[in-house]
Amino acid sequence: MVSPISGSTQAVTQTQQSTNTTAASTTQATQTTQVKVSSTESSGTKTSRSTDAERYTAVQQSLANSKTAIGAASTANKEIDGQLKQVRDIATKLADDKITGKDREKLQADYTKARDSIIASQEKATVKSGSGNNASKTNLLTDSKNQTVSTNTRGGELEVASSKSAKALGLPEKIGSAAEAKALLSGDDKKAGSLANAEKTTQDTTARLKKADADVSKRLETASLAAKAAQRLESAKSGNSRTLSADEEEKRSQALDQARQAREQIKSQFGGLSQNSGNRNVNSLSALFS
Repeated sequence: MVSPISGSTQAVTQTQQSTNTTAASTTQATQTTQVKVSSTESSGTKTSRSTDAERYTAVQQSLANSKTAIGAASTANKEIDGQLKQVRDIATKLADDKITGKDREKLQADYTKARDSIIASQEKATVKSGSGNNASKTNLLTDSKNQTVSTNTRGGELEVASSKSAKALGLPEKIGSAAEAKALLSGDDKKAGSLANAEKTTQDTTARLKKADADVSKRLETASLAAKAAQRLESAKSGNSRTLSADEEEKRSQALDQARQAREQIKSQFGGLSQNSGNRNVNSLSALFS
């Protein structure tokens, strides 16, 4: 037989055990919730940082793609300049009424070959960038539209002009007679399809691409420095994920200071350039480091 006192003691003990179990479960649930919240916050911070890094990288890549397109167009245009000299030499010979028969046929074949070489060189100026749905092609000699290039993370852009040249620079497929050869040679540089016009276009393209290359190269160098500074800053900040020793904390602080100084130095340099320039493309460049 169980005494009333013994029964009461057992009931009290069971009640305490139940209360302790409930409290422990509540504490564990609270800790789990805190861990989830902390994990979510950490993930959000990481996503934000990754997005910033991607934006800087996107600007850098856009400028790099433009520089590649300019380089390909410049190389092709140089080839075309040499090929036009061949065309002029051949056309001069074909303008002679005394050239007949097989000699004229041979010169016509040489002209066709030179013209085809111009077309091939124009095609060499095409460069590909991106992949999948983001893949694109650029040809700064023949594209009907200019190339749009990102200059900063705030949406700034510049346009690198295309020559918008016709196939074979508009030169005729065949020089059928001495009269046609003379017409090709005598046309002024404003007349489409004349040799002088093709030569003028090539010369203008050389000057334009040289200027564009200098501009894009300067912007690319600056964008690369900005991207590296941002990456260093993010890498230094990521040290908060664990407890750092005094020596590690000091190195981390130094890295943060160096990254900030590098970014401010770049902003200062291009801030002066922006103030002294009325070009909106130059002005937009300084925003890259704001």
